[in-house]
Order: sequence, then C-alpha cells, then structure tokens
Amino acid sequence: MKQQTINENFSVVQATDVVAADMDGETVMMRIKSGMYYGLDDVGSRIWELIATPRQISQVIDILMEEYDVERSKCQANTLELMNQLYDEGLIKIA
Repeated sequence: MKQQTINENFSVVQATDVVAADMDGETVMMRIKSGMYYGLDDVGSRIWELIATPRQISQVIDILMEEYDVERSKCQANTLELMNQLYDEGLIKIA
C-alpha cells in the first residue's frame, strides 16, 4: 500500500531485506519478506548502485545527467517513477 509519494528532495537507500545480483548489466532482485522477484535494466541497475548508501534523489538525477545523454525533465520523471515503484514494493526505504 502506497504510503507517500517520493520526490527528489527525499533521501533513499536500498532496503535491507533485498538480495540483488548483477546479470550482464541488469539487476535481478528478490525481496526476502515476500519472495517476489524484480528486474532492473541497465539504467535502473545504475540507480540501484547509487542508492546502496543513503543518497538524495536529486543527487542521483545529477549523476545520471552526467553519465547519460538525456533531457533533465525526462531523467527526473523516469527516476522518480522508478523510485516510487521501488518504494511501493518495499525495495527501498526513506533514509
């Protein structure tokens, strides 16, 4: 159940009950509590790496802007969409 909407001012970190593995540049994750599996593409995997320790989402967006050729508005929208999905599934927590 969605508790709140994440915005770029939030600091987030990977949840501790998630096991993740790299598979050819993509990340496969399992949430231990639910037994559910999830997958991230290469950009999602990079975001996952960046939030291994608590980090403000605006910092994640800034890093992605340096590493990828993308408009800021699109990067921001896509990053926030992913963060909210990860939060809703219990894969990240607010730091």
